Amino acid sequence: MTDDELTELFAPVFAKIAEGAVDRDADRRLPFDEVEWLREAGFGRIRIPREYGGLGATLPQFFRQLIELGKADSNLPQLLRGHFGFVETVLVQPDPAARERWLRRLGAGIIVGNAQSEQGSRSFWENETTISAAAPAGTGWRLSGKKFYSTGSLFADWILTTVTLDAEHSATVLVPTSATGVTRIDDWDGFGQRLTGSGTTVFEDVDIHPDDVEIYANGEIPGTHLIAFFQLIHLATLSGIGRRAVADAVTYVRGRTRNLANPAIPSPKDDPLVQEVVGRLQSASFAASAVTLAAVDAVDVVVRAQAAGTATQDLYDDADAATFSAQGQVIDLVLGLTTELFEVGGSSAVTDRFRLDRHWRNARTLASHNPVMYRARIVGDQLLNGTGPSAAIQQSWQDVKHR
Repeated sequence: MTDDELTELFAPVFAKIAEGAVDRDADRRLPFDEVEWLREAGFGRIRIPREYGGLGATLPQFFRQLIELGKADSNLPQLLRGHFGFVETVLVQPDPAARERWLRRLGAGIIVGNAQSEQGSRSFWENETTISAAAPAGTGWRLSGKKFYSTGSLFADWILTTVTLDAEHSATVLVPTSATGVTRIDDWDGFGQRLTGSGTTVFEDVDIHPDDVEIYANGEIPGTHLIAFFQLIHLATLSGIGRRAVADAVTYVRGRTRNLANPAIPSPKDDPLVQEVVGRLQSASFAASAVTLAAVDAVDVVVRAQAAGTATQDLYDDADAATFSAQGQVIDLVLGLTTELFEVGGSSAVTDRFRLDRHWRNARTLASHNPVMYRARIVGDQLLNGTGPSAAIQQSWQDVKHR
């Protein structure tokens, strides 16, 4: 599909989502209806090949639409982050049977949530959540544990989680949300991104089909664009926040009739100082989106190479480095503009009816994921010492193993 066709399909849905965004934030009403609107429109299938019922969008096409969804309501791209990450894993799944099975399920419209992080674990490689072989042998697995930051799982049909198998092996596990022993709890208490369903998920002796467990050796990470992809979701969401903050600032200024600070110019929208602030906001928002989409293009290089069978570790590392480099700039730009937007008005700009503070709260929450200082260090290490991002991740396992 062309960009124009995708926009024609999704723009009305995004507009409908945007209409209730302020009230949802005020009332902390989870967007169950909005997720269903997106499902019905096919947004969850946007990257699935058309022969499986999807829309076949390219990576850049997907992210251009995702930024617009973030502009409508930044909770929606984040709560679907795990879903889209899983879609990317399926698109490059080497097992043809598993790929076929999941492409058909995804093409039919299922949504997959994410439940990987734990509050008590000291590292990604040390999960307190575990699986054990069910009896009789070979009939499946039993899953037990508790996950926090279960983004999107409240809205999902399946949950992707990670577990420890033994001292040297971990596994990814797919769990139907309807399975006996699965409990999803809405206890996310962050001051931003409050509607993403990022609470606790509890697994109590859940039966897992053998096909839904993928075991891997700790530290052995094959070439993948997924680390960059997951970060790009955050950057696209931040870019969407920037666009909405500018739009809200413009609406706010146009609606003002009082200019106490500069009575020589009765209309605030005609005040050169206010115009300058709005211009700076737009400049920062434009730059954030441009940097994000430049990083998307860098990741698309390796995605296309994967499809052609020509991907190399250097390409994967370049994609990661481009995304990590973009991360710090996009965060600074969006946090800056969501603070500066209050300069367009007086005390009325901070009243609850506008809820302009939600833009900074949401941006600050997203910026706290995967702290940028660690990503900047990886980029610096690559430039100075030739240590690629993938090597840095593998080293994290060695640090845990020999601790």
